[in-house]
Amino acid sequence: MRHVLNYTLQEMSQKTKIQKQYLQALEKGQYHQLPEPIYTRNYLKTYVRALGGDISYFVEQFEKECGTCDYLKRACFPRQKVRPIFFLLTSKYLRSSLLVLLAFLVTSYLGFQIFSLLKPPTILVFEPSDGLVTSDSVITVSGQGEEGVIVSINETTVLLKQDGSFKSDIILEEGLNVISIEGAKRYSRSATSYRRVILEKAELTESVSKLSWNQ
Repeated sequence: MRHVLNYTLQEMSQKTKIQKQYLQALEKGQYHQLPEPIYTRNYLKTYVRALGGDISYFVEQFEKECGTCDYLKRACFPRQKVRPIFFLLTSKYLRSSLLVLLAFLVTSYLGFQIFSLLKPPTILVFEPSDGLVTSDSVITVSGQGEEGVIVSINETTVLLKQDGSFKSDIILEEGLNVISIEGAKRYSRSATSYRRVILEKAELTESVSKLSWNQ
């Protein structure tokens, strides 16, 4: 066809932008000297189009001789049949992984809930300060507890106000007094704070009188 149109290989190479050696290999059927089929097929279409020939006919002839595989030669292997067992195993492993993940999430959630339930509540003691030295035989113990907590001072339950605050007067004995402020919820562990107060001189009569007056 090229000879009929009186074109040289050099002219066709310039016209199609295809290397001269590839055009010569196409004409001689030397397909082993050409690139991979996916590229060669495009070269063939461009070349035939430039010569005004029947593209479908030449492509069909090329595929008869070289096959229809467009992949690289080393990747053009027979297609392997995937066995159903492959999908079964994949699905099985996927379900197992999801079940393990779900079990982990549920366990973590339950663990967090149990930890929150058993965690000791927060008890704030405003007064007295630890290590206080006083000559007053009656002091006030006050603080704040979180919602739902039961507070006891020296093992005596103290009623909390609506805002969670508490206050109670304690009679001191002469010398060192250790005051325990304990708070706990229904199922939680106890939270205990201690205040050490030293009474330098205690007058029992005045203490009782002061306590009765405050009440």
